[in-house]
Amino acid sequence: MMTPRILAAIAAFSLVNKSYAWYNELPPCLDEFQPFVPAGCFDNGQTGEKEALSMKTDLPVTGMTTEICVAECKGNGFRYAGLAWYGSCYCGQTVDRALVDNDQCSLPCDGNSNETCGGNTQINIYQDPTFLPVNETTVEEYVALGCYTDSSTLGKALFYKQELAPGDVTTETCLASCLAGGFPFAGTEYGQECYCGVVLGNQTAQADIAECAMSCNGNPSQICGGPDRLTLYVAKDLLSLEPCGYEPPPISSSTASTSSSTTLSSLITSSTTFSSITTSSDRPLTSISTLSTGSYKTTTYPVTTTTKTSTSSTVTVPLCTATTTSPPTCEYKCGKWCSTPLPDWNDSTSCLIGWSSCALQVTSCFSHAGWPDVMDCFNFLEWCGDIQNYCTGSCSKGKSCGGKSECFKEIPPANSKPGTTSTSVYPCTTTKTTSTKSSSTTSSKPTSSYPVPTPTGVCKQPVNSKYGYDTDHPVGDIKLPVVTCNNLESDYRSGNVFKLYTESDSKTCPSYPRSKCPTACAEACKAQYNDCLGVYAEGCKTNGKSGDKSYGTGYYSARKNRHRDYAAPERPKRRTLDRFSESYESAALRCKQQYIDCLDANKAVAGTGKCTQYGEGW
Repeated sequence: MMTPRILAAIAAFSLVNKSYAWYNELPPCLDEFQPFVPAGCFDNGQTGEKEALSMKTDLPVTGMTTEICVAECKGNGFRYAGLAWYGSCYCGQTVDRALVDNDQCSLPCDGNSNETCGGNTQINIYQDPTFLPVNETTVEEYVALGCYTDSSTLGKALFYKQELAPGDVTTETCLASCLAGGFPFAGTEYGQECYCGVVLGNQTAQADIAECAMSCNGNPSQICGGPDRLTLYVAKDLLSLEPCGYEPPPISSSTASTSSSTTLSSLITSSTTFSSITTSSDRPLTSISTLSTGSYKTTTYPVTTTTKTSTSSTVTVPLCTATTTSPPTCEYKCGKWCSTPLPDWNDSTSCLIGWSSCALQVTSCFSHAGWPDVMDCFNFLEWCGDIQNYCTGSCSKGKSCGGKSECFKEIPPANSKPGTTSTSVYPCTTTKTTSTKSSSTTSSKPTSSYPVPTPTGVCKQPVNSKYGYDTDHPVGDIKLPVVTCNNLESDYRSGNVFKLYTESDSKTCPSYPRSKCPTACAEACKAQYNDCLGVYAEGCKTNGKSGDKSYGTGYYSARKNRHRDYAAPERPKRRTLDRFSESYESAALRCKQQYIDCLDANKAVAGTGKCTQYGEGW
């Protein structure tokens, strides 16, 4: 039996809270299951930084392959599997680092040199396709399961403790914290503790409801478990639709499915004995043939099953062809950083939403592009400005326009890598007998399912004429990161009405309650200072050069392709080769003074009247 271990502290994903894991790994999945699909190459952080996936497994690097790691994560109920540095195997429910270029993952796996296992600080990540998207689930979809024991000597019932302030623990805050991390199971205990997990730990069992009788510290009208007892909840949409051991129902050739429903089964017990296996099937399957014979203890956990109702049919079903175009893996690239694709548009209003998405990602570029390419984030800043100008010019109010693809012909993003197009054939829906024919549809996968705020916030850019910065012209043109309304509904409704937009994926940005608005602005000031000193001032040392290459020289679109309504937007004061013209000492002094002034200007900011309702008050 594996020894329980304490993992390093990990961030609770899009919340400010931290979580800690007491994890006793479950066995790998040795049943047939749908293969995980590649999600891409991701940054895995420097030593001591948060890694992309929350759990580093106990599996050795020696002999590691993609199949072994994927089976480990499948058996433990995780959505993602990842391999770093020749075969360090990770599992997780969310990916907490930025997507990078695929060529940064180039190290061979120790157990199969034909497979890739990350890079020096990068990780290849694979996704279980049997999970539904996290962003389609809300706190309201968690269902109470009752009272459960949490007294096993083998480890906790739920492995990830959320470091919420004891006085803030309520059912809603706990569920929101677990949802933000993509965890299907959530539980409250001792009236003030919150735990999350992907499965229930060994020897966890249902207890008498009377044993969960402690009031929640944050809301005495609610029950938050008891001593060694969890008030347990599950969001079935966050569980795999085909967990390890899943067997699809038999399909009769004389029937056609007409309806389906998903239900949460009662607790089931399963025991796995493993040995060397082989598989044979018409569909691609994942198998492992390198593990020695052994067995594991029985574990119990709620699972999702699918019930299908079938009726006889003699309908001749026409065939349809669907073509799906996925967003680009890297829409605008600066060094190690890639932007999140902008949402598409067809008029001025939706175009400006695309510009907002662009402007909100500038801080993320400065934070993650890496030296010296980070200086080209100034070009990205200017590209976003050109997008805004396109929205108010070629795509101005009252006019229809060709959308993002037409815009990018005039204003192409730098180093963009296009998305992929896939085609599938399937039976068309029909209600009467027809002759077989084919038709086709084309669709694009959405890039976001949550609102994009406008890039104006509650924090104030300081003004100081002596040091040469004001509201429109911060030092080095590095703007104050935006603090505005939280665009993640479940997190907003848990009390965190504000969010500091410092990452391309807003789900990973820190959020704050209204009372912490000054704290949010102070952290925005700090982020601005770090970028001012680390990018602008450093660039001034060499006038924006590294070797024989100049950086941050400005974004220039293909003028010959510009629409006749296009007009060059107002540029920042410093651009092209004179952007970094002052001395490092002067730039560093101005960055520091701006930071001091920023803290002073925002120490009493309250955000009064802002973000009073979800989706409003940007």
